[in-house]
Amino acid sequence: MKSRRIAGSTIVVVGATSGVGKATALSLAAIGAQLVLVARSAEHVATVESECRALGATAIGIPADITRPDDVDRIVTTATAHFGPIDTWINTAAALVVGELHHQPVDDIQRIIATNVLGTTLASRAAMIHFRSRNAGVLINLSSLLGAIPNPIVPTYSMTKYAVRGLTLSLHQSTLRRTPIHACTIMPGPIDTPMFARAANHTGRAIRAIPPAFSTERVAAAVIRSVRRPRRQRTTGFTGALIVTGLHVLPRFTETVVAQLAARLIFQAIPAADTGGTLGKANVPSRTSGGWRRNRLRAHIGDTLGRHLARRG
Repeated sequence: MKSRRIAGSTIVVVGATSGVGKATALSLAAIGAQLVLVARSAEHVATVESECRALGATAIGIPADITRPDDVDRIVTTATAHFGPIDTWINTAAALVVGELHHQPVDDIQRIIATNVLGTTLASRAAMIHFRSRNAGVLINLSSLLGAIPNPIVPTYSMTKYAVRGLTLSLHQSTLRRTPIHACTIMPGPIDTPMFARAANHTGRAIRAIPPAFSTERVAAAVIRSVRRPRRQRTTGFTGALIVTGLHVLPRFTETVVAQLAARLIFQAIPAADTGGTLGKANVPSRTSGGWRRNRLRAHIGDTLGRHLARRG
């Protein structure tokens, strides 16, 4: 299909103040999109809005909780009042709970389902209602390779990413005969994201991004590729491509090996207190990287390459 124009188009980014969401917002700003930036913290939304404007974009920030239907409706109303029709809607907001299921408190389970499943569902519903009203638009939901491969240490997170993938693939099928409307899934592998520092951890051991952690900028580049040329499903990097290929060729072997390796590699060799992390809290630090990549040169190259891939013409 013909490449869609980003400059001047109206794009909603949910989860725009951290990780992949913030990296995506900044790259879209550099390209010249009209941005609607959404997150729970008014302070951090305002900060990212200023950063996007400094890159030359027109941007508005909307503090909102996507688990609340009224807040989701307000996103649409505010965005269309400022910019007119929405062209693309990107959902990146997510929470993480680490620990075997019998160790996870019910409150944490409810919060991760509310953020990752209910929130993504309500936001996707609002986007699809808007797109069908104008018979055009692209919805992009961030799932994970853990939406295709289980992990015994993050069972509820994996469950939510299966749900996001299932929802988006179902929406893709529902729009097959509506060619101007697209629903796309992004399935990155391990990412160097702040989410691990904010996770609820019930394992007794310190956790980290599963190595080799991938730059959020590279994932943002995959998201923006789907903005330009919508595709049913995309992954990122060599590791992601290798795992997806393995699932097709040797599904049971790949599932077992990757699940068990990931469950081991998520831990650091130091103990940690049981913590609820920042689940349910809005005012947490705003940054793109989690700082899990120890090799600074590798981190610099990955981030620079990601920004280049995202922002090229």
